[in-house]
Amino acid sequence: MKSAEEADRIRAVVAKHLLPDLTVNHRLTSPVFVIGQARSGTTVLGNLVRKYLKINFGPESQFFLRLLRDLPRYGSLHSDTNFRALVKDIANERCFELNQFGFTVNVEEVVGNADRSYAGAIDYIFRDFAAHNGMVRWGDKTPDYIENLFELDELFPDAQYIHIVRDGRDVALSNFEVFFGANNAVVAALEWQRLMTNTEAFFSQIGSRHIAVRYEDFMEDPISVFDRLIAFLSIDDASGEIRNRLVDGIPRELKKGNYNKWRREFTDRQNLDFERVAHLALARKGYEVLNTATTQLTTLEYVYWHFDHLLKKYTKAKVWRDNFYQLRVRLRSKRNLFRY
Repeated sequence: MKSAEEADRIRAVVAKHLLPDLTVNHRLTSPVFVIGQARSGTTVLGNLVRKYLKINFGPESQFFLRLLRDLPRYGSLHSDTNFRALVKDIANERCFELNQFGFTVNVEEVVGNADRSYAGAIDYIFRDFAAHNGMVRWGDKTPDYIENLFELDELFPDAQYIHIVRDGRDVALSNFEVFFGANNAVVAALEWQRLMTNTEAFFSQIGSRHIAVRYEDFMEDPISVFDRLIAFLSIDDASGEIRNRLVDGIPRELKKGNYNKWRREFTDRQNLDFERVAHLALARKGYEVLNTATTQLTTLEYVYWHFDHLLKKYTKAKVWRDNFYQLRVRLRSKRNLFRY
């Protein structure tokens, strides 16, 4: 039973992050993934899509692809024992342990009713989570999934993707501040360019199931962006109620003008280093390029900048704490498997 304090916390979260009195008519019920490099605006966009378009997003799932690669050790999922072990591992993931909206996974209900597949278990759990929050459609925004989009799409072949793109120099500045990000402009540029190239290849394959949103356009004119999202997601707003709520609410939730910070905060050297690597990708995405030098990184430079990045990364305590969490998750799932 939840304590009074926990119940009050959940009510406060619901009041802030959901609009219980807003009804949204979805013509589709397939999953929706907000995709983007970490620090590109995935969180703010996902939160607003949940609130105003009623697609349920919880904390980052983080486990879809990790457990997918571990599936062979569970054996046949037609076995109650094996399927239960998988569902218990899903229920113990951090996104559910956080208990953001007071939702918990009912393991026996999933075992008794879900399709006997990994995707079936996830879909049942996340639809149940959506229903808990008064919604019919679920989504997820885990930036790491951008690394393996083809695998993700094999799990959910009818999913839709919202790709948020942010100027790589602003992404770099934001990542410098966190434990999991690139620690110099060269590594940041290499990573941003690689992810832009990979997503372009993926989205060229899935066609109309994706839409691209520039972070800068979202900050400057969020209502126009949401007009596009409403059409893309096949949401019925004939009455205009959703748009009215958007016009009234979203401007108060965004930091308008929160972009192009690299112009003020990047040094000339950092900008030169970044553009030297990624100027073509910047230009393809419509961002201004001040330097168009095309000289390639030498092997020595490549090694130097990656060593500089790793040295700075592993002096951060949060990196080690996160590594220990991941190790604990793996050990716990193995214990659960042997228990059944």
